[in-house]
Amino acid sequence: MNYTIASNNIIFENGYSLNFEYPIKNTLLINNIVIILVDPPFDRIYNQNVFAVRISGDFLWRIGKVSLYNNSNNCPYVGIIVNDSNQLVLFNWCDTAIIVDPETGEMLNKYHTK
Repeated sequence: MNYTIASNNIIFENGYSLNFEYPIKNTLLINNIVIILVDPPFDRIYNQNVFAVRISGDFLWRIGKVSLYNNSNNCPYVGIIVNDSNQLVLFNWCDTAIIVDPETGEMLNKYHTK
């Protein structure tokens, strides 16, 4: 692995590290890009909780605001996967999944999960 995780800190092989406001829940490595899902507390609205960083430590993006299929304002992301089509998919509490370009963070598609 090209990095290690210690609570809210990610440390790369080159010694560079990044600290996040909340603990890191999960990571995915896609083409030398680390997708990072942080885990905010339940009582805090923190919907933009997915980040992308190169394994060199260069920051690429933070997920933008996405219109949802319901009216809730508290919908952090809770899961990140690479699907069978090799697409990065982010899932949030509010039954919305988005397919994202790992290089840019641009939303490519969105669908309702329930």
